This record gives sequence, structure tokens and C-alpha cells, in this order.
Amino acid sequence: MAWDDERVREHVRHLEGLLGRLDPAAAPVVQALVELYGEALDRVVRRTPDISVLTGDELVGHLLLTHGLHPESPETRVGRALGAMDAFLGKHRTSVEFSGIEGETLRLKVATEGRAAAPRPVLEAVERAVLAAAPEFVRVEMEAPAPEPVLITLDQVRSRA
Repeated sequence: MAWDDERVREHVRHLEGLLGRLDPAAAPVVQALVELYGEALDRVVRRTPDISVLTGDELVGHLLLTHGLHPESPETRVGRALGAMDAFLGKHRTSVEFSGIEGETLRLKVATEGRAAAPRPVLEAVERAVLAAAPEFVRVEMEAPAPEPVLITLDQVRSRA
């Protein structure tokens, strides 16, 4: 039963819909099952010599987070996601760095070369990537430095008149 990541995502969406329609009396049963699987997963983590074989898988990584077992900090995971975007960001002359966490919000600093702001599709791609790496967060706030003032000389103004 080897599912690709897209099939896993589709199954999670389906499962979320089913859970939303679940009779409230079934919640303790679901909770008990989740706790049992969490204990089993904790045992797997403790017996795995190289935890990166688990954390590198999207589904397993999310499952570890759900049970509070992920060994990497959000900063590490976000940093890795941003690092994987280096070529994409470079192509758009944009740089992004992790700047902090406030509650359920990830804070990033965005800088662009030669533009006042990064293109919206670039920012959306960054947001998707960091939330996939750190799904425990609800929001991403991107701070951009104020654009540098442009010095226009009197000669430039006269030449345009």
C-alpha cells in the first residue's frame, strides 16, 4: 500500500470531511485510537537510529508533529524549506529568511533586488513551502524593508521636461 504524497493529501482531505460528520459520542474512541498510535509511533522514533529517514517523509513528518514527536525545531524545518527554494528565489531576485515565531504565526523577512516588493506568486510559493514544512502554524507574516529612497537629480528632471 505505497501511496504517493498526492494520494495521502487526498485521503487526509477525505478523512477530515468524515471526522466533521462524526457523532460527538465517537470522539473518545477516536482520541483513544490516536493516543495508541501516538505511543506506537513514539516507540518507532526511539528505536530508529537515524531519525532523518522518518522526518524526510512528508506524511511521517506530519504524523510526528501531531504527536509532539518531531525532533527538529520549526526553525530548522522552515530553514530547510527556504533553502530548497534558493534557485527559485534567486531567479526572482528575492531573498527570504526566518525571523521568528509569535504564537501560531511564522515571521519571515523578505528582501528583493531592484523592486519595492516581491511578486505575489513568489510570496504565495514561499508561504505554501513553509507551512508544508511547519504545518503547526496557522499564519505566515512576511516583513519587507521599506524601499530605499530613489535620488532623482535636478538634471534628470530637466532632461525629461
